[in-house]
Amino acid sequence: MSASTWIDRAKTLKPSLPKFSGGSHGRWVGFDFSGAHDPRRTKALVTLLLVALISALGVAALRIDLIRTRYAVAASMEAENTLIEEQRALIARKRQLRDPTALAVEARARGFRPPAHVFLVPDPSSVPERLPAVAARPPESEAQ
Repeated sequence: MSASTWIDRAKTLKPSLPKFSGGSHGRWVGFDFSGAHDPRRTKALVTLLLVALISALGVAALRIDLIRTRYAVAASMEAENTLIEEQRALIARKRQLRDPTALAVEARARGFRPPAHVFLVPDPSSVPERLPAVAARPPESEAQ
């Protein structure tokens, strides 16, 4: 429709004045609403309300999802902090167990003493020419 058609239609449609029964005291009892019904407005209003309802449901679902994500992130951060504290405690315990003075004290408490005699054995891989020959079977002179 063109603009002029809308203007002409708007001029011809005059809102009906309320019809009061029982005088003009401003009572709405007996008001006739039947003449003020426009089906196009109702259809547009229903469509608008339906779109608004769907939009509101979408926003509510998005908000619920964001809240659920925040709780999941908070739980993950709490678990991460717990693991970091556990890792710190384990690192401190490992350093404590590697401490040479603490190891010496613990060894003495368990009965370990410094050795009375130390034997130095040469490393066989460092002197290959002095290694004895090894056979898979005894020599033939011994076998017979």
